Amino acid sequence: MSDVTRDISTTESHLQPCRPHHHGELPCNKDEEDEERRHFHQVCNSYQQYATFHQVTEQGVNHRRGRLLSSMNAVVEDGGPTVESILQKSLSQHQMKKNNELFCQATIRNQYFLDNVLKHCGAMTSQEVLRYRNEVEAFEVEWTTEDQISKIDSVLKSIYRDWSIEGREERSVVYDKLLGALDKYLPIRGNDDAVMNNSTDDDFNNYNDRGPPRVAVPGSGLGRLAYEIYAKGYSSQGSDFSLPMLLASDFILNGCSGTDPGSHRKFAISPWIHETKNVKSLQDRCRTVVVPDVVAAVEPSDDGELASDFTMLAGEFLSLYSHFLPGNRCVDGDESQADSVEKFNAVVCSFFIDTAPSLPHYLITIYHMLENGGLFVSIGPLMWHWSGHGAVLPDDLANGSMNKTSNVQGDFINAKHKQRTEHLDQRYLQSVDFTWEETRALIVNCGFEILEEEFDIRTRYTSDAMSMKKVDYDCVFFVARKIA
Repeated sequence: MSDVTRDISTTESHLQPCRPHHHGELPCNKDEEDEERRHFHQVCNSYQQYATFHQVTEQGVNHRRGRLLSSMNAVVEDGGPTVESILQKSLSQHQMKKNNELFCQATIRNQYFLDNVLKHCGAMTSQEVLRYRNEVEAFEVEWTTEDQISKIDSVLKSIYRDWSIEGREERSVVYDKLLGALDKYLPIRGNDDAVMNNSTDDDFNNYNDRGPPRVAVPGSGLGRLAYEIYAKGYSSQGSDFSLPMLLASDFILNGCSGTDPGSHRKFAISPWIHETKNVKSLQDRCRTVVVPDVVAAVEPSDDGELASDFTMLAGEFLSLYSHFLPGNRCVDGDESQADSVEKFNAVVCSFFIDTAPSLPHYLITIYHMLENGGLFVSIGPLMWHWSGHGAVLPDDLANGSMNKTSNVQGDFINAKHKQRTEHLDQRYLQSVDFTWEETRALIVNCGFEILEEEFDIRTRYTSDAMSMKKVDYDCVFFVARKIA
């Protein structure tokens, strides 16, 4: 087995997302490289400023408490309760100091973990940035944004879900279904209990002669599912678009090995400190989990057999795998070698297909990624992440007509809609919220047959077990096979 690798390059000792250079594709130009470098700097900036950002935000909350204490419009002349008496009795100065210390310690724990991620990818840690600021005169701080910090909060919650003992129950509901489908329909050699189901393609049945089955895991986030697939003996390739997620997963997978064989570094993090609603206590917000819960290092193989490998790609799904599409598979301009592009035996998706701005394009890409007889396995809800923006309103209709049927060009919509939505990512304007019935039809029409289909698999996603509000998803699980 080879070391965990990423399709990410380094520039000036900084980890950089790399646009994959497929056969027949020109390297990215200088403008694209500059944009990737700016994006990397932006993400590192949010990592570096995480603790400062949350501490200042909490100071703002305390400031609001102070304004309440100084409020005079709630004084009751007959000697009844006042705002001051209520707050001071509820939260003394001593208790406020203890709470501030508890919260500050939680932010420092998280910052320590994030600094280790930064150090692993070759970027400056928060402390190194602070020392640099003190050494440079007239240093102007480029502050991050709430939106960027919220992405780091999501990273910490995802780490809890994928790489902690506490998150095992939540993730196992989903991952066990997907791993079980691979065991059943795409068994590793030597597993006598699993049999290839109804496959008639000889080349597909003899995949073991070419090495372990190849499995793609798009939208793999922190990488636990892709790793578990690899750990079962498959060649696993995860991918994700989010650079904040990829930096953290790279550290978990490649940077947490201990000095002793089989050991690994562990970190205490507080993934819920940003939550201020539906909270029972500050202790709940600041409680810790230890990550990672397993050694995720990949050991080299010395058995002389064809080895499985584990890779992670950085980029948008359609861009990463566009070379599988007809017309894009030529090798150095030679279309006769198009079939030499090594396809996958399975594409496994967890909470992924509803992230598509255009589901048909995702399905077509998955179809061409797979060998004949290959498996498309998925579980998740239909949240449709690109939904909710750019709706056509009555005032957007040309000539005020509400009866005209839309056509391909959409010329029944007037200029007002374009003006109102021109600031949006255009993917919002092409997204369609398909029902499962429609989604299923698209899958079948694309060239798949449904082997299994199961509804109402209840689970949560990065849910705080101590919160007063919990969201359950009744997911759909299916196994489909590409028809030869």
